[in-house]
Amino acid sequence: MKEGKSKYEGAKILYRVSRIVSSSLDLAKVADLVLKESMEALDSDHASLFLLDENSGRLMLARARGFNKDQVGNIKLLGSWEVINDLLVKRRKPFIVNDIAKDTLFADRILPFSKERLPIKSFLAVPLKKEHAIIGALIVSNRKRPGHLFTKKDEELLLTLSNNIALALFNAKLYQDLKNLLISTVKSLVRAIEAKDPYTSGHSERVMKYAMAIARELKLDEDALSNLKLSGLLHDVGKIGIKEKILLKPARLSMREKKQMDLHPAIGARIVESIDNAHKIIRGILEHHERFDGRGYPNSLKGKRISLEGRIIAVADAFDALTTNRPYQRKFTSKEAFFEIVKGSTIQFDPKVVKAFMISFSRHPDSWKT
Repeated sequence: MKEGKSKYEGAKILYRVSRIVSSSLDLAKVADLVLKESMEALDSDHASLFLLDENSGRLMLARARGFNKDQVGNIKLLGSWEVINDLLVKRRKPFIVNDIAKDTLFADRILPFSKERLPIKSFLAVPLKKEHAIIGALIVSNRKRPGHLFTKKDEELLLTLSNNIALALFNAKLYQDLKNLLISTVKSLVRAIEAKDPYTSGHSERVMKYAMAIARELKLDEDALSNLKLSGLLHDVGKIGIKEKILLKPARLSMREKKQMDLHPAIGARIVESIDNAHKIIRGILEHHERFDGRGYPNSLKGKRISLEGRIIAVADAFDALTTNRPYQRKFTSKEAFFEIVKGSTIQFDPKVVKAFMISFSRHPDSWKT
């Protein structure tokens, strides 16, 4: 196979990559798939993806595959691999180097990948273009089998793949930017609501952070994490429909007032139900005050009839409430709140979610500092 992949194999690879990269709008997932397929297609040891950083105007490492942890750290430290990427941007076309140590292009340069730092001996680099602008670079390095060189056919194959890759990455980045804009907008809305009550300032963002920490221990996928992030941020949005004299009362609520306050999950659910794909976030908002023993509100759901989002946000919400000063309650320390949550397992909280909370609290204590 010294002469590169056959046309038939190349067509199969192109079809597979096209199908995979067009099936996801998750930037990290697309990048990982691109690197995996590129390495397999060219039978190489490593692949690196660089994307344009709009602030610096440089190509910066987005993802790498095949390197060990220390080597990836060196790639990040070296920024955009200026020697290769600068040449790639200037030439605006692919190029191959099959022996870096002997290549005249690199003879008088200080290489950012000596043997001591990164095991790069040969590489094939292609620019990723959107229309006429370079938005990134894909570098595949080191053929696996000794004596096998990168060829013109390899270059043609990777260049053909790069057209699909660039479009997929551009769409994924656009989608990520829109998600970031949505989150920023939601945060602004939540802050405006919380500004009414000095005791709950920052509460929703902290609940979101705690909920995400628990969800990562539960190994939720990226789509579920994205939905949970919105549910966590918006879990108390229904308080916009509660009278200020109840929200700001500097003492415990009467039974009548508590009944009014208990309406906020249902009000929040009604507020967000008109949003596109609201069904993905609405249950976390509606059910975060349900209890595992069935004695919660608004619908007295029990056990796993409560959505996983609702069960996660319940723990995150309780932890923040316990560790925040309220007119009727001194705040608990993080450790005290930890034991209160554990004590509520199987009664107020799902034991599986509490276990994930305990693991996160132990492994990542900085995430739970108050």
